[in-house]
Amino acid sequence: MARQKEQQHSDSVVAAIERVLKTERDGVEILRKSSEQVRQRQTQARAQAAALAKRADRCISTLHAAYLQKIEGKIQQLTAQAPSAAADKPYDAATLAKAADRVAAKLTSGA
Repeated sequence: MARQKEQQHSDSVVAAIERVLKTERDGVEILRKSSEQVRQRQTQARAQAAALAKRADRCISTLHAAYLQKIEGKIQQLTAQAPSAAADKPYDAATLAKAADRVAAKLTSGA
């Protein structure tokens, strides 16, 4: 009878250890799956951020080009309105273009 109780106790200890080991393996697997999900979400977030940055760059470039075109139009308009003053203008076209670039950059970058 005592031997049978020892055997039952031993069996229950072995069963408890097996449950603990199974729980540990299950926990490791859950952790592995969670880590993989995090990596996938990070990859997706980075891709979305890159796409958003590209769209923003395109918008800024379009806006910059539009401002340059508008400034060039205003320069031509002013030149046409005062042709004699255009001959005496203190700045050449390259200087004006650089100024237009600086203004457009400040308007689009918030600098």
